[in-house]
Amino acid sequence: MFYAKSLGKLVAPLSTRAYASVASAPVVSAANGIKVAAVSGAADSPLASVSLVINAGSRYETGDFAGAAHYLKAFGFRNTQTRTSFRTIREAELNGATLTAEATRENITYTVQCFKEAVPYFVEVLGDIAAATKFTEHEFKDVARLVAFESLSARSDASARVLDGVHQAAFRGGLGNSLYALESSPISSGDAVRRYAEAALAPGRLAIVATGVDAQELANLVSSSRLASLTSSASTLSSPAASFTGGVQQIYESAAPISHYALAFASESASAKPLAALLGAQSRVKWSAGVAPLAKLAATEGFGVSPFSFSYSDAGLVGVVVSAPRAQIKSAVEQVAGSIQRDVASAGAEAVQRAAAAARVDLAESLATQQGQIRALTSVALGQKTGVTLESIDDAAAKLSNDASKVFKSKPVAVSIGLSQDTPYVDTLGF
Repeated sequence: MFYAKSLGKLVAPLSTRAYASVASAPVVSAANGIKVAAVSGAADSPLASVSLVINAGSRYETGDFAGAAHYLKAFGFRNTQTRTSFRTIREAELNGATLTAEATRENITYTVQCFKEAVPYFVEVLGDIAAATKFTEHEFKDVARLVAFESLSARSDASARVLDGVHQAAFRGGLGNSLYALESSPISSGDAVRRYAEAALAPGRLAIVATGVDAQELANLVSSSRLASLTSSASTLSSPAASFTGGVQQIYESAAPISHYALAFASESASAKPLAALLGAQSRVKWSAGVAPLAKLAATEGFGVSPFSFSYSDAGLVGVVVSAPRAQIKSAVEQVAGSIQRDVASAGAEAVQRAAAAARVDLAESLATQQGQIRALTSVALGQKTGVTLESIDDAAAKLSNDASKVFKSKPVAVSIGLSQDTPYVDTLGF
């Protein structure tokens, strides 16, 4: 077919482009064992980024440290034994740098985006975060206010709330831990955050990743920074291996005019993105519902369907969130569930080809950005195998039809926000 031949010509060159080198970036160890990974990027670009990654996300929290990862993220770029937070922010602004911090279920990442000539200075700043943050009590009050605001914002966001619920129902402990510190969090002082940080800050759990920098030069900078002072003692953090337990969570919300219902399925980590693309719940063509059954169904019936996927070091999740008025939510969920079992689980060759191409393009676009490269380098440096390469997408695409039949015919996790009387029970949906 002309369509298939043309598509092959368009897709094939992606794996040969410059950003494909992220997946094969060399991992260098600093003097004390901290992993370093970097890609040089375009020689004519003056920009770089450097990130400190701590493998201490919320999946490693215990009951005594519930919410600690959120607090540790918020303590980034604050007072250290060498620099005040005022000095760090002032010098970052004088250099035109941007400072960010992010917490996921597996990692906490502090990133500096800056000019290449400023990288040595900001490696020192990141070294101070890891080895010399003070965790003072007066700063904890500011951090606690920020954490409370971020947690409240997440609870006000239906999408964030339902996806947090999906993880809690699917995994319970470990990956089921919330990304956010709740009001019931036992973290009540800077010293509690310090204890969590000390448990995490072993070289085996740390990585420095960068774009626009040579890996060996970066390793030399790390070895001469405060990061070199971290001991090689074993970390005391641990997380149970991910186990998809299945379950249902209903979040009662009587005042909301729109109800939300998530269906989530267990998958392999590398298969999650292609499977989400196969769901095809959102059109990629402006002013068109597209040809995917779920997208056409949502457009015809007048409700929302949003696909999602998550890839972790030992698990994957894929599914959809259905959003509709209260009176329509039950019918909408039943129609979506029927379409998944009928159309997606038994998808034809053209649908599989369409999904594989969409997954490749999405990943290629991500790897063309600085943030996407940082996440890919993190996976490489820490060996987390989260399926972030074009090659892994190709491997997953090759068995996508079989994976879809297996995954989308299994019993999903169900999470709803709204009136429980308006939403169907997952065991009535035919899975």
